Amino acid sequence: MTNLLDRLRQETRPSHEETEQLFYTEALRNGTLSANEYSHLLHTHLTFHQALEAAIDLYPDFFRAYEPEIRRKTPWLVADLTYLNESLPAPMPDLFTDWSPVALLGAAYVSEGSMLGGTVIGRLLQQNVSIQPLLEHARFYQGYGSATGTYWRSCGDFLTQKGTPHADEVVAAASQTFKLYQTIFLHNQLLMRVEEE
Repeated sequence: MTNLLDRLRQETRPSHEETEQLFYTEALRNGTLSANEYSHLLHTHLTFHQALEAAIDLYPDFFRAYEPEIRRKTPWLVADLTYLNESLPAPMPDLFTDWSPVALLGAAYVSEGSMLGGTVIGRLLQQNVSIQPLLEHARFYQGYGSATGTYWRSCGDFLTQKGTPHADEVVAAASQTFKLYQTIFLHNQLLMRVEEE
């Protein structure tokens, strides 16, 4: 029988790959990501993590072992955007309205998985000459640093314990979360274009 983490990896792969392609993957890899695109990524991540963290906070008992306090990305993203003198995006608090704690497990899988990818992106950003000057105090793409693997394994244990009895719901919610991430990206992209006009 396939375990929950394997199912999450396999069944969300198409949505995951769609999201990666949308999020400037090619420009990141070839070192052509612009400062505006970097800012756009930070705005997108802030909107997502802010909404998810607020939703998880509604269920403190359910998420106690997840240790949400040490997994908060919102302060990092606010600091990064503030350092760039960027305005903060308007919150989208309704993103996870009415999501059950079980469904939020799927969203947490996407959130914590982004920390694994984020360490790779952080290294790519350091190689981008036009982005390097913006990274002196950058925090989000450092993720959990040397503790990233440990945090990911403990998240996996938590998801397995809480989510296995509800695997179908968790997997469906994770796929939906990737779609939400794409929606946020496109929404913020549109707002930035309007501001530039």
